[in-house]
Amino acid sequence: MRWLTSIFASKGHDHPPASTGQPHPAQDALAAIEELTRAIRHNPEAVELCSALGNLYRLRGDLDRAIQVRSSLANRPHLSVQDQARIFFELGRDYSRAGLLDRAQDALFKARQLGGPSSSLDRELADLFAKGGQFLEASRQYKHVGAIPQAAHYLVRAACSRDGFVDRGLLREALDLYPPSPEAWLETIGLMVRDGSWEQLLALIGHGLTAVAPDLGFLLLEPLLDHETWDAPMPPKDWFAGLARMIHDQPPNLALIHSTGRLLRAHGFVAEATTWQEKALLLNPAFWPARLELLTLSMPDQHLTPVFAMQLEILLERGRQVKRFACAQCGLKRRDIFFCCPKCLAWHSISFRKILSD
Repeated sequence: MRWLTSIFASKGHDHPPASTGQPHPAQDALAAIEELTRAIRHNPEAVELCSALGNLYRLRGDLDRAIQVRSSLANRPHLSVQDQARIFFELGRDYSRAGLLDRAQDALFKARQLGGPSSSLDRELADLFAKGGQFLEASRQYKHVGAIPQAAHYLVRAACSRDGFVDRGLLREALDLYPPSPEAWLETIGLMVRDGSWEQLLALIGHGLTAVAPDLGFLLLEPLLDHETWDAPMPPKDWFAGLARMIHDQPPNLALIHSTGRLLRAHGFVAEATTWQEKALLLNPAFWPARLELLTLSMPDQHLTPVFAMQLEILLERGRQVKRFACAQCGLKRRDIFFCCPKCLAWHSISFRKILSD
């Protein structure tokens, strides 16, 4: 049972900007490359110029040329140790962005050996370990640079990296390191669901709701929504009543109230689910996920012609496929849960899309 999704999704392609009469950034970069190339012909020993040229190639996405420029620099004799360290650092970044992770790691270790540790180098190594699936090493490195949410995230990834096995000790370590970690609570709750330890689970969810940011509390209910994958028997009916009471005592939160309604509907509590979705609409009358749920809940009570019922069900199904989540920082829309925005790389910025036109 895995609730963690990949944070290294590929970015979408933006539409080209409308013409403003000004040179396009790509044209500016190309002009700068031409200028630097001419300057290097006149002064081929200028390390700074060559390094700047490599940076421009990388900025344009021409990683092969960036690596070629940097490799040529690294092989020059009589370079200062400081220049060597900087060149290997940039070369490591080039290799990393090109997906050549082993070479990137070798270059970054060489940079560290030559120039000693630095915050930029340590952070680049942390990102590299994460890209390469070395989650435990990534966690330790992120902790070293003070990126605690990321360190906890990759402890959770390390805990769940083996098929069918979850390292509970690493999950506890993640919660000790960063108690608000929604990833750690999510996986811990998922384990408790699998075990069928319902009384302990209720207390655990209560602790989790007080620990995570209020706008992320809805994530803790996701393992309960995926009940078709449970290995344990269903909890007793009064368990859901206890959960609803506990959430009712939380400060009002639109996403949490909506998710509670979804959970109750998923387990057959139609009247209670309707009440919770109506609560969501009291907080925000334009909240379309609650309206979609209420329409779904009311369908069995409607007297519809077969053709109209079929068309309405098609529309409902299309509505359920709409991307429900968005990044609160950059607005990227996603269908699945994410913990780090694939576009702007903001952590724990997930939110429900409240209005379809957002």
